[in-house]
Amino acid sequence: MKIWIYRVLLFVLLFGLSALSYGGNQLNPLLDKVVNGITLIGIPAAVLLYFKLPSLYKVVAWVLVLGVILLILESMHLYNQYMYSYFVVKRFFYCGLCLSAYYVASQAGDLKIRYAVYVIFTFYVINQLVLGHIFSYSLTSESRTTIAPESFYLIIPFLYYLVTYLNEKRVLHLLLALLTFGLIVFLLHRSVISAAVGAAGVVFGLAFVGKMPEHKLPVGLTLMTLALLLTIIAPFMTLLPERKFGSFAESISGMFSPKEDETGSWRYEQSQYYLSQIPERPLLGWRYEGYDRGEIMANEDFPDKGTIIHSQYIDMLYNYGMLGLGINLFIIIGTLITMYVRNRVFTNEQLVLFGFILSGLIYGISYQLPVYYWCFVGLGMYCGLKRPALSFSPISTDGIGDPDSPSYPIELENKYTLL
Repeated sequence: MKIWIYRVLLFVLLFGLSALSYGGNQLNPLLDKVVNGITLIGIPAAVLLYFKLPSLYKVVAWVLVLGVILLILESMHLYNQYMYSYFVVKRFFYCGLCLSAYYVASQAGDLKIRYAVYVIFTFYVINQLVLGHIFSYSLTSESRTTIAPESFYLIIPFLYYLVTYLNEKRVLHLLLALLTFGLIVFLLHRSVISAAVGAAGVVFGLAFVGKMPEHKLPVGLTLMTLALLLTIIAPFMTLLPERKFGSFAESISGMFSPKEDETGSWRYEQSQYYLSQIPERPLLGWRYEGYDRGEIMANEDFPDKGTIIHSQYIDMLYNYGMLGLGINLFIIIGTLITMYVRNRVFTNEQLVLFGFILSGLIYGISYQLPVYYWCFVGLGMYCGLKRPALSFSPISTDGIGDPDSPSYPIELENKYTLL
């Protein structure tokens, strides 16, 4: 019973903090309450779970709790209130959710990444087909039926099928990877497209340096399959409505010329303004004063106070300075380094999570990292530190010796996958 409680908690952390689980409605009031509540719980959790955390996350816990205390003291000094703006405190502590996710994952038993793939596609079928959102999509940025954080989820199944294909050499998995990537492109979130391409490049790079169980890349099979697919698809491309396809292609090309693109130019203008403000307070940012200023870009849907900055990097630099951004990068890069160093060969699960976590560094250039992303970072740390379970066979045991012996080759453990 206990293990299922933790599995439910892990589900909430990984999927309950996104509009994907609420019919794709990012304005759902329950979503905001869940995010605020989970984040609020995460602050004392960093203290209560301190001795259950790995060394890296113990340092993170110290820094985050100290940061929250200082923000509360600043609020008392400037406004005579314990918490003048929960907006400022909670956004600083979003990254701390990786600590809670690490502990919950460690108590949830064996985890399989393919279950996350099933959950993601189930929500997509419900939101886009059952609820009918996709039928209002006309291949333009204005008519998109998903927001970027929802589309960002799709990098997980894309990497899962890609990694499985590289290990098992089955064409079916390559086709599923290509179909998933095609869905990412179809949904027209260019930052997610860039992140997916970067994540795929990371997977190929890891295979090249020997971090995958199967070192040889199926180049010939891949090229033959792609050539056959192009031959089959090419005649159907001429049947697409020229006007809609031209508009779609123009939207995709906007990632290369943000100044000329409609939505890209808006973000570019916003970024230029906030970048100009950062040098005035480079170390600790604007914090509460920045909150009082409100969002510089006028929009009737924006609240009077608080910023709606798109880029994760610019948002952290403006609101919390180099220290705030440094904490973010310390958690992400520290987790990636730990995963890389602790595992001679990655399991499929570790490969998918490593690629997904690293893709966030690309995604964060244009958008703030989704709250659930930090939970996947914590899951990645847990999987990176967890040794795969061994299964022994009487076959090929020559020279292995006693598994309990200190001389037992530790490399063998990394030959087995969690999936």
